[in-house]
Amino acid sequence: MTIWLTMAGMVVVTYAARAAALLLLRGELPAWLNRWLGFVPIAVFTALILPPLLLREDGGARVLSFGPALPAGIIGALVAWRWGNVLLTISAGLIGFWVAKMLMG
Repeated sequence: MTIWLTMAGMVVVTYAARAAALLLLRGELPAWLNRWLGFVPIAVFTALILPPLLLREDGGARVLSFGPALPAGIIGALVAWRWGNVLLTISAGLIGFWVAKMLMG
């Protein structure tokens, strides 16, 4: 029963937050908000991508680490920027990871 109440509460909170935003932001958004929202995808992408490339777990603590994921990420980013092909980007990143892993031991 507790699980169902928790799920129902989550539904209510999610719906209320979205409904409130839709009601408050009817019509055209202010210029400052549009400008601010333009940075959200970049910030979220950076927050999701950089930690796996630069950090590793060491005894429960995160430490700066330059492992094989960093060169693979750089290769993948360059391929994505130059050609914009998802399959080519994934392939280049994986090959870069494997080569870096072999070279780094």
